[in-house]
Order: sequence, then structure tokens, then C-alpha cells
Amino acid sequence: MDDNVPVRRFRPWHGLLVVLAFAAAVLGAEYLLGGPASRRTFLRVSPDRQGNVVVDAADLKPLAIRFYHFLNRGNQEVKFFVARDESGAIQVAFDAAETDYKRRLGFRLDGAWIVNNKCGTAVRLADVNSGRGGCTPVPLPFRVDGTNVVLAENDILTGWRYFR
Repeated sequence: MDDNVPVRRFRPWHGLLVVLAFAAAVLGAEYLLGGPASRRTFLRVSPDRQGNVVVDAADLKPLAIRFYHFLNRGNQEVKFFVARDESGAIQVAFDAAETDYKRRLGFRLDGAWIVNNKCGTAVRLADVNSGRGGCTPVPLPFRVDGTNVVLAENDILTGWRYFR
């Protein structure tokens, strides 16, 4: 073996490149596998002068869901979803469960099931408004006015504790 061959050293920036490549691989895999980074988008809503939030559900098809981000003048933020089950009934709930709301992972729709992103448990979409507790979404009071879903600001703010 020749002692005059230069030895390549592992420099700190090599380590940084390895860490960055690993982080990029993890985030890419999470995105491709449908993890929280790619999960969903929220539509922003605010209360009107009467303190109501009106959401148009006319084009919401059965087994479809829309996520909303409520923000009022006091900068109180609440996330919720409006979905239509297989029979066409509207289901509305906070994007949080009583047991794991601090993790802020919320829910996703998988066919006729609403799935908790933290623990992976699922409940039928048609049962969301019944509010069983535990790992299921917390129901949000609402009323239907024609094709619109009407939510009172005070009802939405009861769920503020899940998102602060």
C-alpha cells in the first residue's frame, strides 16, 4: 500500500449534506404516502355581522368533505369540516377529538369512514353528528338553510379550546 495516497476526510459540511438528504427523503415519503404534510387544504371562513358562518354545500357530493379554518376578529382560530355521507346527509364536526386534540393531527376521509390521523381509528361518516367521544370528531351544532350550512359563531367558539 502506498503511503503517499491522500486520505479524504469527512468534513462537517458532508455531515450536513447527509442530514439534509435524509430529511428530504423522509418528507418526500410522507408527502407521497398521504401524511400530514399533504393531507388537506382549509378554506378560510369568518362570521358575518349577525355572527353566523354560512357555507355553501350545494356542490358537496356524497362521500365528500371540505375542511374550514374559522378566524374571527379576535384572532380565534377553529378548524372544522363539513361532509356529506353516503345517504346525502350533512355531517359537521371540529377537526379534533377529545382525547388527542393537542397533537393537532385532525381527521381524513377514507371512503365512507372518517379516520383519526393520530391513532388510525375510524368511525362511519354517517355517525359523526352523533358524537360518541374518544377518538371520534367532536360534533359541531349547525342548521341547514336550503343548500347552505349555517353555523353560529358562538357554537364554533366552543371548540376554540382544541386549537389554541
